[in-house]
Amino acid sequence: MKKLLIALLTVLFPMSAFAKASYIENQLKDVKNNVEYNTVKKYKRSYQTLNLKTRNITDLKDPKLITLPEYEKIADKTYNAKLAKDDEFYKKLQSKIKATNDVDYYNVYRISERLVRANNLDYVNWRIAIRKTVDKVNAESSNGNFVCIYTPLYDSLESNDDALAFVLAHEMAHLILGHGQRQLNSAMSYFSDNIISYSKAMKDSRTMEYMADAEAFILLYKAGYSPQKALDALYILDAIPNVNSAFSSHPVTKKRIQSALENIAVLNPNWIDEGRKNIYNSAVLPAKKSSDRVSFIINKSTYSKDFYQPENYEQRLTRIAYLSYLNGDMENADRLFEKLAKYTGKYEHYLYLSYAEQYLFNFTKKKQYLKKSLDAVKKALEIKPNNKFVTEQLKEIEELEKYL
Repeated sequence: MKKLLIALLTVLFPMSAFAKASYIENQLKDVKNNVEYNTVKKYKRSYQTLNLKTRNITDLKDPKLITLPEYEKIADKTYNAKLAKDDEFYKKLQSKIKATNDVDYYNVYRISERLVRANNLDYVNWRIAIRKTVDKVNAESSNGNFVCIYTPLYDSLESNDDALAFVLAHEMAHLILGHGQRQLNSAMSYFSDNIISYSKAMKDSRTMEYMADAEAFILLYKAGYSPQKALDALYILDAIPNVNSAFSSHPVTKKRIQSALENIAVLNPNWIDEGRKNIYNSAVLPAKKSSDRVSFIINKSTYSKDFYQPENYEQRLTRIAYLSYLNGDMENADRLFEKLAKYTGKYEHYLYLSYAEQYLFNFTKKKQYLKKSLDAVKKALEIKPNNKFVTEQLKEIEELEKYL
């Protein structure tokens, strides 16, 4: 009986099961987590080519019925001469805005001032601060046009002016778009001990963060900074542990990066001309150290009139739909032109919707796209009878239908 029990235990619990695993064997079990969670791969993305969602279409139909805002072009020679003149003024200011606590305030001033002038944000004084802290990899803004970057984030981006421009522009965007008031209204609206109400307030906050990112890329692009290089700011933040939660005030950074890539793909290329025009037609905005000695003030202009205006819904939707179309991103163009056409009722928006649907049919051979293309162009014809481009498109789609 004893022998039988020993034999049974040997089968059920072999001696190897009682052998103590080595430290290395235990570590081998965890290697997959090293690969999954390592932060190096997150930083590595900033050295890779951005994979923006575009498709090269050689026969793209574009009768130029939709135009993006255009601006006066300043010749390089003329513009560079203005910049050289501005540099003389900057040099006089450099001694007033010295490095403090190992922070190059002068460089931060130059970036901030360029953002302000390129975007006609000189309607008010701006106060910029770099605050010392040990581990707060963050920036913030508050009422009174105050922008603050904490040293851990500043130090991480100190050699990348484009990324610093993004951080500054993001906080400026919060102030420009009135997010302080929105947050206050949201807090009052959802003020309750109810968890659902708090979750709604946090959802509003995350929406505002996405919008501040989108507006920041517009601001820095107009100022001549590189949106691609600016992404380094988000890569730094992505390497910091963050959790996707209904109770978080900020979205997880990987979602912000994806949103950023989508927004970069549809920036109006003419905005560079607008920024140059604004800088050319304005004087350097002087600055001085604030009374707290750890921030500086960029003084508002005394003569500027054309202040910054964010895009309205139709302007933004038109830009994104049209540039998505030009980039060959027909899936987005299809959805957005459908929204735009229903919102405006304009024939050209229905026509471009028909174009997008036709290209989707060509890619997929799904009849549903051809039907939607026909419906859209018929709607365009109702609005604009006998239009040359509409009638041509209608004839082409009807011919395609015959062969199905």
